[in-house]
Parts: sequence; C-alpha cells; structure tokens
Amino acid sequence: MNHFETALDLRKGADPELVERIEAALDTITRKTTADGGWGPYPRTSDEILGRTEPPRPLRDQRSGLWGYVGAVPPRYAQAQPFADGLAWVRRPESPAWELIDLAGETVIDASSGYLAAERFAEGLAWVSRDEAGGWYAIDQHNRLIVPGGFDDAKAFHRGLALVKRGGWGVIDRHGRMIVPPRFRGFVTPLVSGGPIEGFTDEGLAVVDAGDDHVGVVDRAGQLVVAPEHAAVVIHPVAFLVADRFGLWGALDRQGGPLVELKYKEQADVLEELDRLVIDGRPVL
Repeated sequence: MNHFETALDLRKGADPELVERIEAALDTITRKTTADGGWGPYPRTSDEILGRTEPPRPLRDQRSGLWGYVGAVPPRYAQAQPFADGLAWVRRPESPAWELIDLAGETVIDASSGYLAAERFAEGLAWVSRDEAGGWYAIDQHNRLIVPGGFDDAKAFHRGLALVKRGGWGVIDRHGRMIVPPRFRGFVTPLVSGGPIEGFTDEGLAVVDAGDDHVGVVDRAGQLVVAPEHAAVVIHPVAFLVADRFGLWGALDRQGGPLVELKYKEQADVLEELDRLVIDGRPVL
C-alpha cells in the first residue's frame, strides 16, 4: 500500500483537516529519500534535528592581525576562542584579562574580573583563573562562583563531572563534591572500539593511572571496579581487557572477576575468546 492508498483509507470517517495534514506529511517524507534511494526521511545530524546552527568561527584579519568571528563580530581582539554553549572568551589588545561575549558580540563578563586564563563553557560552567600558573575554579555564565578550590588544572565538565588536578588527578561534580580523590596520575581510557578518551566513557567508566605502570578502573560514583594492579586495561562492551607486566593479555568481567586467563600475546586473541563466550551463551557480564 502506497501513501496515497493509506491516506484514502484514513479518509473514511476521519476529520478532513487531519487527513490533509497526514497527506502533507506523507508527501514530504516520500520526497526526502535516503542517499541509497530507499524510502524514508533523509539523514540528518543531531544538530539539524535539534535545530542548532554552527556558531561563527574565529578568523584572524591579515591586515590588522586582530581576531573576529566570521559574519558576526568584526576583528578587534588579540585572542579569540571558539564559541561553546553560545559564548566565547576573547582578549582585547589593551588588556591582559579575558572577557566573555555572546553570539552577537555583546559583553557578558568584562575584563574587570581579571581572568588571566579561561577555558570554554561546557554544561553551563567554565574554568577560570586569575593566576596563569594555576588556581582554577568554575563559574557560571553570570560570573558566579560555582566550584571553588583553586585547582592546579581542570578539564571541561562532561555529564556533570570534571577532571581536576591538585597534586594528582581526581573527579569533581558541578556542586563541588569530590567524587574521586585527586590521587591518580591521569584518567586516559582506551576503548576496544577506538580512543583513548580523556575521562569517562558514556557508560561511566574510566581507566586510572596509579603510577608505577599500574592502572585500574573507577566508575562515576567513585567506586573502584578494577584494582590498579594491571599494566594495561582496555574497556570492552561486556568486559575489561587486561595485561600484565610481561605483555600477556586476558579479560575480567564487569565485576572485576577473572573471565579469560592471562596467557595471550595479542588483544585480538582475547577478543576472539570473548566472542566465543558470548556465542556459547556463557555469562560474561
């Protein structure tokens, strides 16, 4: 049944205005075919679905040497960062401090705040510092202090959490609560499907470096899932690939228990064994 037959079938006893709206919608969908000629809505990016447009890009004027934003803000800045969350940090030639502007070029936070360093906004928060050597804390778009602390370094918030450094690296939430104490050398998470990524995976797992070639896994709640006693850990969709100091690979289940013996020289051999476990129906979760 094509969409015209569908509309005729719906017309019987239906509200005429509703039928007209359905027909118009079906016509639109039919015209928007997929790239391979199939029937259905045309493919769109997440930004298109949510109605988001690409923000203006920073561009340096060759004559003046100053920075502006293409089609939005004329070149008048000594430095300009890309827009994030509809805001961008810029610095004028006559000032050592950064100021915050919106997409129209209007000043949101002026240079009198004295921020000598500033990072992009993410999830409504940005890390700023009045000390180029550190002293990072988080503010909101109204220049209100949200996360104090004066950290040595900090990364942008992602899903309510941010990596922070005070001696070692840890994790803090947007309310200033320390989720993972700053005792690790780093949070760099290798994935079987790609990576590594900095911080947590989408399911809330991160590989932590405890030093002395010992790595483990923590979750978003700050719980240690895999003790930092392995030479390497790689996140697998249903397991953890682990290696010892001799370069032999095996796997742990998602509770950190043994799953595949540490005896393989290649990760690929462990992946094959995990595939067999899944096909055979043996528990791997």
